[in-house]
Amino acid sequence: MKKIIPDILTLSRLLVTPLVIYLGVNNQFLALVILAIFIALTDFLDGKLARRWNVTSELGAKLDAIGDKCLAFSLLAILIFDNHYFFYVLVLEGIIALFNIYTFYKCKTVTSLLIGKIKTWVIFITIILGFINILLKNINIPVNLFVILTAIFQIASLIQYVNAYIVNKNQKKNVKKDNKEYYEIVKPILESKEFLKRKEYPHHYNESVYEHTLRVSFDCYKIGKKRGLDYKALAIAGLLHDFYEKPWQSDFERKPILQRHGFTHAENARKNALKFFPNLMNEKIESMISTHMFPLNKKIPKYKESWILTLVDKADSIDFLFHPLMLTKGVRKKELKKASLKRQKFTRN
Repeated sequence: MKKIIPDILTLSRLLVTPLVIYLGVNNQFLALVILAIFIALTDFLDGKLARRWNVTSELGAKLDAIGDKCLAFSLLAILIFDNHYFFYVLVLEGIIALFNIYTFYKCKTVTSLLIGKIKTWVIFITIILGFINILLKNINIPVNLFVILTAIFQIASLIQYVNAYIVNKNQKKNVKKDNKEYYEIVKPILESKEFLKRKEYPHHYNESVYEHTLRVSFDCYKIGKKRGLDYKALAIAGLLHDFYEKPWQSDFERKPILQRHGFTHAENARKNALKFFPNLMNEKIESMISTHMFPLNKKIPKYKESWILTLVDKADSIDFLFHPLMLTKGVRKKELKKASLKRQKFTRN
């Protein structure tokens, strides 16, 4: 019920539109004022309930926008016959509606802005005052002042909608461009059968080495590009920084602490990367991979890119601290069993 109540309230505004037109044509302005107040309350209530119950949806946003526009147009069209200034409000609202339709067609998203909601409320208040002015001719209500105020909010809303459209369009263009460029950089690695095996290697907790390194690599790439650094090296080193030979959870041999996985896998990953991807490697990338476990490794990161990889890897791996059970052999065996099942499925596919 919580999911459908806000949508029902929104839909009710659409359903009463014919009634609004009928009341206006027949000069039933008192009933129209009461209905307009009810409509304004539903507009406030449906959004509040959707946010409170966390049931906001794209369908609800579409219905809300359509309902507001249909009612506003029908009410404004009636008021034009009494006050020609409402014509300008109607035209501005039409321009906003057409631009929102264009935005949805281009971006496939419904833009909802706070100033847009405020503008809608101001329109409804102005409309209600317009009808009250028709009913109570003896009372001097400054309707034209509210019409001007409404027009100001409409123009401000239109400017904000245009700005949001430009920002959204540029973001999508940049994301698409970045994804394409990133893939071209790391394509030889992602298409390598040897690297794809890392989908079978459990990493810290409920995550594969493949998933972890892909996230670290793309984050490093984005940071490097934004900072004007060697983002190509960051993308490659980020993807190969944990390119060690076998899952560390399978190693139950007792070793001195300095010979355990955390202290040795960076150098192991460097050698393995050099073995399988010699054409992608250079001195900087090798250094980045071999020092990414600082301060556990002996070498201090040499480049700015090395520090970025080290910090991003630590930030991405911090979830491990919340799963200390992974240190126990029982959980490690369970993760290896899960990885084995994934391996079988991967091999079949």
